[in-house]
Amino acid sequence: MKSEASGLEIALEQLSLTNQRVKKWANLRLDGLYSNVLKSPGTILILLLVITGVFAQQGMSFQQQIDDDVEIFLPDGAPSTELLLEVRTEWSTDLAVIYIQTPNAFNTADSTNITEESFLREISWIEGDSTNINSDSRGRGIDYDKFDHGRKDGVLWIISPAQVIKEINSSDGRFNEALCANIVDERVPLTIDCSQDQTGGDYSIPDQDRIDQIIEESDGGFDTLFKDTNDMDPTVDSDGDGNYTNDMDGDGIWDTTAIVVGMHHDPSITNEYSDFSELLNHFQDVIDNRPTEYQNTEMTVTGLTKVLEDISDAIYEDLLMILPFSVLFTILIITFLHRSAKVVVITGTPIMMALAITFGTSVILDITLTPMIVATFPILIGLGVDYALHMVNRIEEVRRKEMDKAHDENERRRKRGARELEVPDLWDLDFYKSCVMEMTRSTGVAVFLSALTTIVGFSVLIAPAIVPISPIRSVGITLVIGIFSTLILSIVLVPTLSWLLKFNKRSNPSVWRNIGKLPVRGFLILLVLTAAVTSYGIANLDEMNKPITGSSEAPDGIDSLNSLSEYSRQFSSGQTSLFIYDAAERPNLNGTENIRDLPVLDSMDLIEGAIDQVDETSTTSIITFLKTIPATITLADGVSIGDGSLWDMLHDPCWESQDILDLNCPGWTLIPVSEREALRKDMVNVAFDTLSEEVRSMLLNEGGDKAIVYVTQPYMNLNVAGGLRDEIDGILGDGPVLLNTRTSLLTGGLPVSLDINDGIHDTQSKTTIITLLVLTILLAIVFRSPRLGIYTMIPVAVVILWQPLLMQSGDVNVNIFTAMIGTIVFGIGVDDAIHVMHRIQEEGESPHGIASAIEETGQTIFETTITTVSGIGAGFLAAFPGLENFFMLMCLLIIFAFLTSSFLLPAIITAEHVARAKINGHPSWIDFGDGIAVAKPEVMKSLDAIVMDDSL
Repeated sequence: MKSEASGLEIALEQLSLTNQRVKKWANLRLDGLYSNVLKSPGTILILLLVITGVFAQQGMSFQQQIDDDVEIFLPDGAPSTELLLEVRTEWSTDLAVIYIQTPNAFNTADSTNITEESFLREISWIEGDSTNINSDSRGRGIDYDKFDHGRKDGVLWIISPAQVIKEINSSDGRFNEALCANIVDERVPLTIDCSQDQTGGDYSIPDQDRIDQIIEESDGGFDTLFKDTNDMDPTVDSDGDGNYTNDMDGDGIWDTTAIVVGMHHDPSITNEYSDFSELLNHFQDVIDNRPTEYQNTEMTVTGLTKVLEDISDAIYEDLLMILPFSVLFTILIITFLHRSAKVVVITGTPIMMALAITFGTSVILDITLTPMIVATFPILIGLGVDYALHMVNRIEEVRRKEMDKAHDENERRRKRGARELEVPDLWDLDFYKSCVMEMTRSTGVAVFLSALTTIVGFSVLIAPAIVPISPIRSVGITLVIGIFSTLILSIVLVPTLSWLLKFNKRSNPSVWRNIGKLPVRGFLILLVLTAAVTSYGIANLDEMNKPITGSSEAPDGIDSLNSLSEYSRQFSSGQTSLFIYDAAERPNLNGTENIRDLPVLDSMDLIEGAIDQVDETSTTSIITFLKTIPATITLADGVSIGDGSLWDMLHDPCWESQDILDLNCPGWTLIPVSEREALRKDMVNVAFDTLSEEVRSMLLNEGGDKAIVYVTQPYMNLNVAGGLRDEIDGILGDGPVLLNTRTSLLTGGLPVSLDINDGIHDTQSKTTIITLLVLTILLAIVFRSPRLGIYTMIPVAVVILWQPLLMQSGDVNVNIFTAMIGTIVFGIGVDDAIHVMHRIQEEGESPHGIASAIEETGQTIFETTITTVSGIGAGFLAAFPGLENFFMLMCLLIIFAFLTSSFLLPAIITAEHVARAKINGHPSWIDFGDGIAVAKPEVMKSLDAIVMDDSL
């Protein structure tokens, strides 16, 4: 045991010696740094400005680093994400919606129905048809090439009432050609050119009589494509949603529809559009450049992709608006607190330069950012000013105390009649540098520790294993770069600018002397009050599990968002999910693509039927079109195949009837069953080939062995939506009954929304807990005491537990911004606690020492809190409610962190010493009488006794 103890003692001694050597090395380097800096402060300032200018120039293209594509928000590793990225390689999952309203939607006096030929031709012209295919890029429609799979025009498919009418109108020609190619040509020993002389309609809008016929024969099939949205009685809430003005009682006239556009997942493949933004702008150009005769409807480009683009632009505009106000508010507060414009320059210059470096670095390192980056800059402004204020205040405090000490000593000398000592010149270079060095050994250490813990805390946001959502990681990266830059620049520039500007700060208000004693004298009240509020916060932790919100958290005045909301409500759609039916492993003896097999189609239909029974859910697949396109073949008088749609034709009972006297199948039973089976298989090919290439590319992969089924639902509360997803996944998880076929689970709109919701909540919980543990361990190491590390973290942890109380407001919801608050508040709030704890350790854990620490440090952290809140408070001007709520929560929690650091932390330390005194039977620990109370030997300060010769 003795040898083990000796070994431990040696290790501790070596650690202590190493610590001393590091401190000595750091002091020498800092002494050399400030000697050089203060000798040529102007040169150093110009040099740093030049370096910053280089970064600022690079940062001018900062906006190009912002990626606002949909997939950037997908959680890494989520099943729906991986499946969605797989699906995107073969089908379109990036949808746009062109929301269309006729004059009747705005004025019921206009009784023209949207099924009017002129309206449908206008819609068809936008889509692209045989009438405008040879026009220029803005006049040939958005999907001018129906066979390119999006490689030329960026559009894989379109679905709309006009498209369905064109599909049906031109289907007879394709049907005749398919019938010739698959039936006649296969059975007649002659060479027939089936592409010639096939009669049928064009792929364009027919005349009004044919339109009316198609709609009438659809047997209500167009009811989901057209809507009568007029509310004829605003005094009645017919849908029971509490809003009397949004009911669709209707005036009997269809007035609203939409074009749903499936876009290629990589628009740059067209060599015309580099991204979705350019492709969507092209859609708008086509709409804006309609011929005069085709300007009868209101058209708005919307859809999730478009909405994200527009929200991204709105957030970026918020950034440009917030930044100058953030700087202005910070300047006003600093000027008010210090009554000096000099301190504005001293504290503002490092952070503005750090912002420029942060912008520039993101461009130089090609860091992919997201619109959420807007949240970082007010935070950096607030934190940067904090560091500078702590440093400049401590320099001035040291100078003031040294000057006061010299004056006090001379006063004593005058009373004794002794010769007075020379009072240091306030602007003596050596005296100023000594004060700066004293700052680096005290507050400078606390600032360094604050920056270190903040960087470590924000680093938690960067780790993909902890944070699966890329936009949150981009915020973490930016904050780490910004904090590091701010720290370095503050260390160099704060003393330099103070010297250049000859800044001299006033003393702290006397009120802080009395405030400093409050947490010592009233420690019990503070602890009871804190425990009560914290308990209430813990009891309301469920507030943190509220689902993320959508449109209510988005900026006002975004047309695409408003249109998408209306589209979702009116069409019970807007949120499109999907799943894959995979027949790639099924043996196919037909010599055709695997999907072109009747058992496969029947199996798909069975699954779709089950999913259609789920509340507020409908499906669209290849079967939907087979059931829509009319088809009947008359072989002879009284002998026909089908009597309705292509689907009905394939499922005519006469294909399998073996009753020669079956009255429902006259003549059929004369054909052998085996021949009928072969004919039926060929008719499957006829049915598929009757569909246009556009429809097939929308619903089948190019290999023809997989089909996609789109599942549409309105936007809804995610708690409700989660149950629907589970129900649908239960159906898909059971899989099809047909052997060697399978269905994927649901992906796309609903599952991705739910996984993003789960990812945000998981991130919120994990980052908060991990940050708490990491910072506690780090502080225990830097303070060389687990006790001090835990005590320093308690004030911030308590504040985090108060957050649910703020989330109770109906206007405050969980969103992708608020998910970061725990980590950010830890990063910011722990700074205050570190400064208070560090100062208490300097002054000593005594009543007088604690009060003195609060008096000196409390003033500074009050100033830094107010300036931080003022900088972040500019976020209240944001048009984005989600961002505004984020900044509001940040401001309140930072204020709470100031209060808990200034009052709760000293109260906890006081409670410990009072409890120890009572346990040990000592007198009351709270005694300000002589300013000295013995707590622990290591916190007692040594006194130097100097014998002075009065004759001097």
